Amino acid sequence: MKRLSIGTLLFLTCTLTQAASLTFNTQDFRPFTYLQENTVSGPGAELVSLICQSAGFNCSVNLMDWTEAQKEARDKKVDGLFVIGWNEKRSEWLHYSLPIITTQYGFFVQESNSKSYTTLTSFSEHNVGVFGPSNTSRSLEKIQKAVPSLNISMAPDDLVSFQMLSNGKVDAVYSNRDVGLEILQQLKINNVRYAWRHKTLNYYIGFVKHHTSRRLINDFNKTLKSLYKSGEAQKILAKYGIDSPMEADQP
Repeated sequence: MKRLSIGTLLFLTCTLTQAASLTFNTQDFRPFTYLQENTVSGPGAELVSLICQSAGFNCSVNLMDWTEAQKEARDKKVDGLFVIGWNEKRSEWLHYSLPIITTQYGFFVQESNSKSYTTLTSFSEHNVGVFGPSNTSRSLEKIQKAVPSLNISMAPDDLVSFQMLSNGKVDAVYSNRDVGLEILQQLKINNVRYAWRHKTLNYYIGFVKHHTSRRLINDFNKTLKSLYKSGEAQKILAKYGIDSPMEADQP
């Protein structure tokens, strides 16, 4: 049998130890990720922690400005990002995990607006607030092409959009449903309702291409899938009222 030198063994040991360590960047993206008592919290952070613990990985998470978080990922200073939606530009430099969270994009209106919204054309002649530029605003711009009379009011963040809606400065807000409901609670706005779901979408963990090994990503995904099959992942999401992208195995 061929013997391995001590140097080779040390190299393999260091390589395996390094491969089992992952660093992620995220942002303050309530209700999915946020800082609470100096700890990165929320369903996204809890899921990542559970996956890493179950897979035997040593993981750390940084919560930071999103522009800087993405720059560090592009510069290969970290292994990945979460919670992110899919888009073509990101797919050029990120490998996507299996979906970790299911959410919705849709429209909010004032409670006093009793109109029944059933199609996109229901929002014709509406002035619609949205945070952008973002995946959300790009989705609304696609809607505008189908409904040209819909006017878009771009805001620097979601909080501004919902304040404008509450004050009657826009007719509706197009937003992630879960983000919107969190903001309404945060700002103590009680005169706004979720009026119509436009589409369902998934959020993922993005791994930096040519930096994080595909074998490690595969192990991460296998662990994630097993946690959904066992129902452990759903327990975390249920605590926050967040929808699951996968079903547990039936007994």
